[in-house]
Amino acid sequence: MSMPTEQKTVQARILAYAKAIGWTFVPQKEAEQRRGFDPETPIKDRAKGRTLFFEDLLDA
Repeated sequence: MSMPTEQKTVQARILAYAKAIGWTFVPQKEAEQRRGFDPETPIKDRAKGRTLFFEDLLDA
């Protein structure tokens, strides 16, 4: 018997629910671009000083 994982028991269910209520999945790379991340910055520092939201949606 395989061990349960967070992806299977939590993440997959949350993503299925979000899709069912009409949300759209945004891949990580696109999300980082839309939040203004600099791809040249080390991963641990990319979110520093950046927005938590997609600014283009807030202004819509």
